[in-house]
Amino acid sequence: MRDFGASTVTGPKHSNSLLHCFAFRGRVKRRPGKGLALPPLKRKGWRAQELIEFAVIFPILILFVFGIIDLGRVFQVLIAISNAAREGARHGISYGFDRSTPGAEYILYETIIDNAAIQEAGNFDLKLTAAQVTPSCPETCIAGKPLRVVVTYTFKPIIPIVFPASGLNLVRDMEMVIP
Repeated sequence: MRDFGASTVTGPKHSNSLLHCFAFRGRVKRRPGKGLALPPLKRKGWRAQELIEFAVIFPILILFVFGIIDLGRVFQVLIAISNAAREGARHGISYGFDRSTPGAEYILYETIIDNAAIQEAGNFDLKLTAAQVTPSCPETCIAGKPLRVVVTYTFKPIIPIVFPASGLNLVRDMEMVIP
């Protein structure tokens, strides 16, 4: 005789597996003066209750999981557009100006900066266009002044319940001083 908590089941002495419990399903042993000892199985109606609880919790769990996935994707896109802005600014201060006239204001070549930012975003499988990359000089484009590159991207979520269906507008900018 094996003791499984409050219920008692007869069976092999050396079996501790769940199969042992299921093998004696339906067998009930009478205990003198104590009534019946039921096998350690779930009572009738518990299975339906479990299914209803699962049906209520499962959609919430799925939203939670996809929300975490979308949040991870948001951070990945933020890293990608930050790197794109940084690379555009780095490339811009090196190759993005016409410095033929010393002492005069430099001419900004936006296409060179745009292409550097778009190529860097492509390393993250992110598709940017030239309209999403905005290089500018906040003051004047001369040595010692900053060059600012702003990258914008609209993030589209997997499930629009977690984030807005229209998407999140993500913006990153980078400033570097023109040498």
